[in-house]
Amino acid sequence: MALDYLKLNDSNSIRIPAEDLHEQVAAILQGVGTPAEHAEITARILVSSSLRGVETHGVGNAVRYSRSIESGEYTVPQTTEVISETDTTALLSCGNGLGFVAAHQGMEMSIEKAKKFGLGMATIRDGHHIGMVGYYPMMAVEQDMIGMAMTNASPAVRPALGARPRVGTNPIAFGAPAGEERDFILDMATSTVASGKIGLAKRLGVRMPVGWAVSAEGEPIIDPPEDRGEDWAMNPLGNTREQGAHKGYGLGLVVDILCGVLSGGGFGTQLSGGENMTWTMAIDIARFR
Repeated sequence: MALDYLKLNDSNSIRIPAEDLHEQVAAILQGVGTPAEHAEITARILVSSSLRGVETHGVGNAVRYSRSIESGEYTVPQTTEVISETDTTALLSCGNGLGFVAAHQGMEMSIEKAKKFGLGMATIRDGHHIGMVGYYPMMAVEQDMIGMAMTNASPAVRPALGARPRVGTNPIAFGAPAGEERDFILDMATSTVASGKIGLAKRLGVRMPVGWAVSAEGEPIIDPPEDRGEDWAMNPLGNTREQGAHKGYGLGLVVDILCGVLSGGGFGTQLSGGENMTWTMAIDIARFR
């Protein structure tokens, strides 16, 4: 299959039972001061990502999060706070800690509000990376609800007619139960590819396909760059004007509005690397039938 060379397999990785992996990841996080409950939530989401083949957002990130805790970039133990709340909405602060914890709480609140009023939404500020965004709609799907989640990020993607990074990869995820069929789950970056894929290409020592990123002069680049900067940018979904780059760029801005503007936490160039604001929603299907 196409891009198989960018996937982990038995030749470049080892297999570990999921239960053992969960325990190990939770232990690593607890080892740097993360409370057991928060470590369990984070480990569960990371292992779920790895089991679904989303290696870029899986257990390999545990060390990175631990280093962010040790350096003081993340505040742990963290205190999540409900800043404001109505019957159907909530604004939360992640407390500058692990993004997984507040995103998980935000979707739990969205689901509970949907059970009572048919619809629930939460937006989260003061946050960090939340892992595989698709996990959170899947929480709603388990309750026979429609779920949706988004998260923004610091600039990595160029505008439709630009060459320098001004928007994050800003992923969107959606989930709907399908009865006896497989549930519908969509999890996609609004860039041509998730930034983690570029990191994975660098890790594996392989080149990127043409179309993933460009130089500051707008020329395609295929060697994975070292770090983010003004000298290169990822392409928005659609890549070129003729192929609909404005659509990916526009969707990225929608994510910034719902996650960063609505929460007051910041968007685009206002965010530093590692900062992420989030939005979750749950819909009770039974209210429409």
